[in-house]
Amino acid sequence: MARERDDAGSAVARLLDRPLPREERIEAAARLAQGASRQQRASAGTFVFRLGEEWLGLPAGLIDEVLELRPVHRLPHRRDAVLRGLVNVRGRLTVCVALPALLQTGAPVAARAGAIARRLVVLAAAEGALAFEADEVHGSHRFDAEEVRAVPSTVAHALARFATGVLPWGERRIGLLDDGLLLHALNRQIS
Repeated sequence: MARERDDAGSAVARLLDRPLPREERIEAAARLAQGASRQQRASAGTFVFRLGEEWLGLPAGLIDEVLELRPVHRLPHRRDAVLRGLVNVRGRLTVCVALPALLQTGAPVAARAGAIARRLVVLAAAEGALAFEADEVHGSHRFDAEEVRAVPSTVAHALARFATGVLPWGERRIGLLDDGLLLHALNRQIS
């Protein structure tokens, strides 16, 4: 009985150890390459949010956290449209900016039913944390870099200056923002 088991075991080992036919190796290599190519293409991620009528995206790595709205405390003797004031984020005073004023996206618009509306988005910038209020938050979205289209000339001038491309997203379009340029402009405005 033990000898039959050993013979059966060695037959299984011989079956598994046999070389694959050339066609199967080529087919398996093509499947692996296709999967790796698809995985590399979908390597970009963006954090999607809405300001006014505009759906926008920032690199997902720039977002520190998304919170419920908090009171914004205005700074005395500062009447800058971009600098809203200070907001308390987990015991730290964080500068709160008005992105709609910088990007000229227009007045807030009511959120869709079931949407996560009006949130405080905290950015983890190298110069220090910044926060802004978003009219609606979708969250992270992964996409294929090949899907990004050029910014149309019909986009408002201020927003187009900060946009690197437009990403189709269902029936909407997401304006992808250049985080370096945006942070530089914000820091220049609030200094």
